[in-house]
Amino acid sequence: MEFKIKFRAFKMEDAAFVNRLRQDEASESTVGGNKRPVAYERDVKWVQDIILGDNPNIIYFAITPKESDDIIGYCSISEIDYRNGTCFWSGTKIDPNTASKGIGTESSLLLLKYIFEEMRMERCKGEALEGHEPALRMLDKVGFKKEGLQRHKVFKNGKYTNQWLLSMIREEYDALKIKFDL
Repeated sequence: MEFKIKFRAFKMEDAAFVNRLRQDEASESTVGGNKRPVAYERDVKWVQDIILGDNPNIIYFAITPKESDDIIGYCSISEIDYRNGTCFWSGTKIDPNTASKGIGTESSLLLLKYIFEEMRMERCKGEALEGHEPALRMLDKVGFKKEGLQRHKVFKNGKYTNQWLLSMIREEYDALKIKFDL
């Protein structure tokens, strides 16, 4: 598969993009974390902590078009357990102006390739709000299996919301690799 995107490390100037993305009400209402106002200065510190931090249990990638370094989204892996070979795909955020153009699927495939080939993980879990159909369709498309519905997992948009727990294991990734010619 020929990717239209690539991953790179965060740069300090990415804080402005991150902060703009956090201010997008429609986008924030669909992700699993809690909504809260975040000052630009806080996002500067957050990006700086990603760049300078040495936490072996979290990895962030800026998503860019293949032909440039302009950030169009970011994704992360957390809860990395090297002993058991497990991790949590802790999220992907993409600029709404570039969403629905295959970027979510491509970034998912690229991230899974990194998780299973570079990190040599055996299992990757992910979560999606029960009503977030685009995320659930994409997770299904790239081979995640639903494990169960976590009831009232997230307080979001003024109410408790259920969240799906999904996962992929290595043998499923191996089949995905063939399907998408990774």
